[in-house]
Amino acid sequence: MADENQPSYSVLCSACYTPCSGAEAHVIPRWNPEVRRVLTTYRCGNCWLQSLSQLRESVTSGEAEVLSSFCDFLSRHGYGKDAETIRAASFAKQQTHLLAIVDAVQAGDITFGP
Repeated sequence: MADENQPSYSVLCSACYTPCSGAEAHVIPRWNPEVRRVLTTYRCGNCWLQSLSQLRESVTSGEAEVLSSFCDFLSRHGYGKDAETIRAASFAKQQTHLLAIVDAVQAGDITFGP
């Protein structure tokens, strides 16, 4: 019954530009090398796992800018304390924590909203 009261919406996958319902969309972080930032992206069921794989590659690339921007992303999504804890850790620990977050997103243990 609750689902009937919630407004339906759809989003456009920012990878393949296919519309998908809000319930089927995945809100995930993505490193955008053109703007040098981790941005909030919307992915359909066909694109989200590949995008998470690309994010993993970016986190393990060794670029400190990726890790810092990922922490900025976390802060924008209400995880400011966690982001500051990650920033205070060593580079290797930052990578470990951020990769764990990517794994948790994939497992559905962490979700981000639009």
